[in-house]
Amino acid sequence: MTLKINIMLVSILVAIILVLAGITYTYTQSISRHTVARHQQALTKEAAKMVQMWLDHRFKLIDALADTLEDLYLTQGQDPRPILKMTMAAGNFSDVYLGLFNGTMIDGANWRAAADYDPRTRPWYRRAMEEQKLTLTRPFMDAGFWKMVIAVVVPLVHNNQAVGVLSANIILDTLQASVMDLRIGRYGYAFIIDSQGTVLVHQNKSLMMTTKIQESDPGLSAFGAYFPGRDAGSFSYRDRMLSFHRLTDTGWYLCTNVDQEEALAMAKNKDMLFAMAIVLKILGILSLLLFLTVGGSALILFISKNRFEAIVSGKDKDLRGEIIRRKELETRYRTLFNMATNAIMLTRNGIYIECNQKALDMFKLAEDKIIGRTMLDLSPDTQMDGTATKLKLRQVEQSHASGGSDVFKWTFSRADGSEFPAEIGISTLKLNREIVKMYSIWDISKRVNAEQNLRQAQKMAAMGEMLSAIAHQWRQPLNALSSYIASLTPAFYNQMISAPFIEKLVRESDAQIQFMSRTINDFREYFRPSKNKHTFEIMDAIQSAIKLVRPQLKQNNIILDLELDDAEVSMPILGYKNEFVHVLVNIISNAKDAINERQANAPNRSVHKLISLAVFKKSDEISLEIKDTGCGIPSHLMEKIFTPYFTTKGTATGTGIGLYMAKMIVEKEMKGMIHVENRYTGVMFRICLPLAPG
Repeated sequence: MTLKINIMLVSILVAIILVLAGITYTYTQSISRHTVARHQQALTKEAAKMVQMWLDHRFKLIDALADTLEDLYLTQGQDPRPILKMTMAAGNFSDVYLGLFNGTMIDGANWRAAADYDPRTRPWYRRAMEEQKLTLTRPFMDAGFWKMVIAVVVPLVHNNQAVGVLSANIILDTLQASVMDLRIGRYGYAFIIDSQGTVLVHQNKSLMMTTKIQESDPGLSAFGAYFPGRDAGSFSYRDRMLSFHRLTDTGWYLCTNVDQEEALAMAKNKDMLFAMAIVLKILGILSLLLFLTVGGSALILFISKNRFEAIVSGKDKDLRGEIIRRKELETRYRTLFNMATNAIMLTRNGIYIECNQKALDMFKLAEDKIIGRTMLDLSPDTQMDGTATKLKLRQVEQSHASGGSDVFKWTFSRADGSEFPAEIGISTLKLNREIVKMYSIWDISKRVNAEQNLRQAQKMAAMGEMLSAIAHQWRQPLNALSSYIASLTPAFYNQMISAPFIEKLVRESDAQIQFMSRTINDFREYFRPSKNKHTFEIMDAIQSAIKLVRPQLKQNNIILDLELDDAEVSMPILGYKNEFVHVLVNIISNAKDAINERQANAPNRSVHKLISLAVFKKSDEISLEIKDTGCGIPSHLMEKIFTPYFTTKGTATGTGIGLYMAKMIVEKEMKGMIHVENRYTGVMFRICLPLAPG
């Protein structure tokens, strides 16, 4: 073949490769658009989960409150206001209130309605009665606070009839703050609309409750016909992308709005898009190399003097391409680093050398106030469990001296001096030939507060029964005091009042009053949460629990037997004493209910009513066994009894959080173990706790 034919064939081959590269480029662009849309929908779905969890927590509180009110208020006639106030604090509601079928209004925030105010005519009351289930209202203006709110409403049922409505107001600003906290890239944002497109929550407050999202921008005019009937989707307009995901049981949609270029940058780490980009680069490089080869051959044959310049030019292009590629990789990983939802901090020899944007937001510090400092500089002097921060940090460093990964809890300080609990994941890695440690930090303030609220809610659920027991316990001393007072009149007329008579009357009256005072002190101490871990004797906690439950056991003719391995031996444990007393009270109360249930199932047979507590001290731990002669636990339910909101008593008498909180307190916070098993009669709970150090 002649040189002309060879050049023609090579040119045809180059043209074919260029056409294939063009087709691949077009196909890659199409895949890129679909990948970006799917990635954005995934981000929106995760954001919707966060908002859904925020709402579900409040739904569960109101659902549990409705069950409690049906028992305490509608059945027993107790004042519902204390439990309404407690729920306001636990759920961060602006108000919790009842509207009854007879027009009565009971408000937990002590709001006084006008004389002509009738709750049955209000939208929140009608909404609950129409739906006949727990649901949300549209936003409305709260007459007590003059703020826009949404209400969680549920019918209040008694004897299978709806007798009113329970409602809890959430200030719309609170929901807006939760939505605005969702980070969607650097410039993206989240908002909420209803099924008609009306804006409910938005960073632009002027749109809220007045504008439909499809009317807020000419580019969104077709969105109103696109999203109805869909659970999720994405809509592109101009240079932006709007994605949405339905929130369960609300009829609302969580939406995100981002710049398309930023959405593309966030989605570049998707495997398929990356693979297609590599294919495109390979085809481009092949075409470039083939073109350079043909050009080089022609130049060798025709212009030998330009050969060196052509080689140098090709290498220069390759070098610039490598520099660009490295810059793109650095930009990509820097974007991922700053978009992480948790704070990420790198240390070398215990000193911070790098942190992401989330860390700056979490500590409310500028970057130069973190880099170069240590973990001690960002922590209070004492940790949540009472350990000195320096000592605990030394323990952490010793346990990770050889590398590896682990997760532990820590207390940090913000720039304003406030403290917050955190969960830290620590990993050792090699970066630029140096050993560094990476700390992933999660702010768990909300989770810790929720756990504390659950504990207090469980105590409040037991309040009614304990109040009844106290009333029974006070009946005898009150009768005695009444008799002493009544004896004064006849003693006066019969001239029997003398110094010994008065001294005896005062002495016996004072004894009765002191007995009643001790009862109140025991009750008040039980409801006061422990703030810090401390060392206490397990027998002190057991005696405190026994004093609280003994009146109830006496009412039900149940014997409580305490067995000690050695009454004189000290058995100290480390933890929260009041919370541990709560664990014992809950288990003993459950045992009492199980014994009563067994007696109710066999009314013609006498049941041996006994609860026994046995304490044993071993070499490095203390074992506490609580046995009863009750009805036992069905074997198929044994694995579920420590699950939150699971109860075998029914929602009228049980909340389902007592044993869950007992397991959390014993195992998570006191590093012990709790186990339950059926016996020949009744069940046995075994609690094992480590002895306190020293």
